[in-house]
Amino acid sequence: MNKYGTTFLLMLLAFCSFGQTNKYTLTGTIKMATGEVFPYRIVFTESGGNIKGYSYTYKEPDDTKAAITGTLDRRERTLQFREIEILYSHGFATKAFMCLIDANTAYLQGNHDRILKGSISSNEADKTACTPGTIVFNNQEELSNLFEHKEKFDTVITMGRKPKVAPPALPEPQVKELEKPLLTDRITTGIEKTYDWLSDTVVIDIWDGGTVDGDQITLEYNNTTYLTKYSLAKQKKQLRIPVSKTGVDVIKILATNEGWDPPNTADIMLSDGKVHYSILSYNNVGQVSMIKIKKAK
Repeated sequence: MNKYGTTFLLMLLAFCSFGQTNKYTLTGTIKMATGEVFPYRIVFTESGGNIKGYSYTYKEPDDTKAAITGTLDRRERTLQFREIEILYSHGFATKAFMCLIDANTAYLQGNHDRILKGSISSNEADKTACTPGTIVFNNQEELSNLFEHKEKFDTVITMGRKPKVAPPALPEPQVKELEKPLLTDRITTGIEKTYDWLSDTVVIDIWDGGTVDGDQITLEYNNTTYLTKYSLAKQKKQLRIPVSKTGVDVIKILATNEGWDPPNTADIMLSDGKVHYSILSYNNVGQVSMIKIKKAK
């Protein structure tokens, strides 16, 4: 080979060594444990198996947009991604307690066509568990482009013919089983919760699990005030209160300020020894949420 041929080959190999960035849009649905089903879409770029982009829950103009990051494994035919930050929310409403989604999906054969399917979990930054669910993407052309994609110069140059060898069969991708997260009870004026209690103490952790926007609450236990116009923060405030020997104890959470992002929302964790109850209280100013503690005999 002359020097010009050698130079051309080296330039070609150098050019092929740079990975391309490819853009994809996957559309489908998410189904929450509450039974609700919502349209869901992700738009992302992929380079070297790493993805970055955005997710859109529900439809415009009531959609919620979040930034996502994750990994793509074409050999195993899996896509993992998680929402890392909510960029905006335009009035999207749901019975589920939804937080930032963490998805683990696999490219599988569905009833008719191939689909990308898996489980989702969602957690706040402080690891408070939210409503789980499943996710399915089913736009065939884009799924095929995503998992059958080849780099533009992904061609092997040989000096002679070789017999064609069938590629090895890929194993069925395994979708990891996720631990069942702690479900969150939602309470507000007119919707209360009662818990049977075994231990002699109620441990109350209360904080703002969403955007800290100036929400304030007053908390009473059996008509004794423990917090007055307390400003909720990311850091948990903990109270330890003895349980009455007889009767039913009542916890009241009064919304005294909604901050700049109404309504007033307070994340609460009640601990009965090693048993925990996750609660979200949401109210307008002046409204009260109630929790009842019933001591077991």
